[in-house]
Amino acid sequence: MAYLLVSSLLGITATLSFDYFENIAVERSLRKELEQEVTSVAVSFRRFAGADDDARRLAFLKSYAGTALANKVVVREVIGAAGDPRTNDFLFSVSGGSRRLDFYVDSDFLQRELANLNLPELLFGFLTTFVLFAAFTVLSDRREKVRVLREQFQVQHDEMKKVLAEHEALALLGRMSATLAHELKTPFATISNLIQVLPSRLHDQAFTDRFLVLTRQELQRTEQLINNLLAYGKDLDARQGQWLDFPSLLRERAAKQALQVEIAFDGGIFADRFYLELLLDNLFRNSKEAGARRVKVGCRKEGREETALLFEDDGRGYPAEVDLASLTSPFVTCRSNGAGLGLYLATKIAAAHRAALTLYRPETGAGVRLGWPQKEVKLHGAH
Repeated sequence: MAYLLVSSLLGITATLSFDYFENIAVERSLRKELEQEVTSVAVSFRRFAGADDDARRLAFLKSYAGTALANKVVVREVIGAAGDPRTNDFLFSVSGGSRRLDFYVDSDFLQRELANLNLPELLFGFLTTFVLFAAFTVLSDRREKVRVLREQFQVQHDEMKKVLAEHEALALLGRMSATLAHELKTPFATISNLIQVLPSRLHDQAFTDRFLVLTRQELQRTEQLINNLLAYGKDLDARQGQWLDFPSLLRERAAKQALQVEIAFDGGIFADRFYLELLLDNLFRNSKEAGARRVKVGCRKEGREETALLFEDDGRGYPAEVDLASLTSPFVTCRSNGAGLGLYLATKIAAAHRAALTLYRPETGAGVRLGWPQKEVKLHGAH
């Protein structure tokens, strides 16, 4: 009985409150719509009739209210001084000279538009409250069962995640094996072919010079791949940082790829030398393989926390159909002979230094932005 009484009171109270506030909102909306309609009509009359006569305007509004707004508003014309027209059904006034039109909302119209509470709505409110309260009681009684089911689901979910992780690891291992085999096959095949031809052309100075250049390039390529794979397979620890002469480091790593580098600033950078060299090697190697001959490196402060290091080359640039964000994922490349590790490792190395690497498309070539912590970059000047 107590539950039934509480449910009934809650249902009736909620229904009455909802009905009351709904009527207030509906009445305000109706009053505003009527006032806006009359105001718009008055403006339109003055604009298109070309008349600025108050008497004609009031006469038109009175006629409009008696036709278009019939059964919605009541208009009372007042001439000369008049008392306060504001009653409960008063809407607004329109004045012109010594005359005034007072607009009142028609009470029958208002009653038709407002929500009228009836017995079915009271019953609906009671039943809704009863059902909700009963459902809450049932759910509370079964809370323990729900908790047990949730724990069981979590265990199954964790097992499924473990299985998926194992499958992903196997798939990744397959991709790594295929990449390693493909990338190592090319330099080994090149060096093997050169060695086979070398005895017959040992006295050909041009050939031996070319042999040394190609062998050095292929060994550097193999070394780069091995360094990338070593860095890929472990967590990077860049805490052994030191202040480095950044322009000198840029020139050194660019020369390794036979690239010209234009540096628009002097300064130092605080970083782990090995990992920063690996990052720059990957960036410059990507530019070289994209046909670039020159890389411009700029620098600018952005906000109070970050310094942007901008690398822009004159190569082919990123393909228009490629999503730039995807290129920083492992084993994703837009080149037929790429391993897809360079930009991923560059991003990983930047993150280990609390920096961020993003790609962008300049007017020509490809662009890479390194957002480095501002306190770890010292600028001595720009040129």
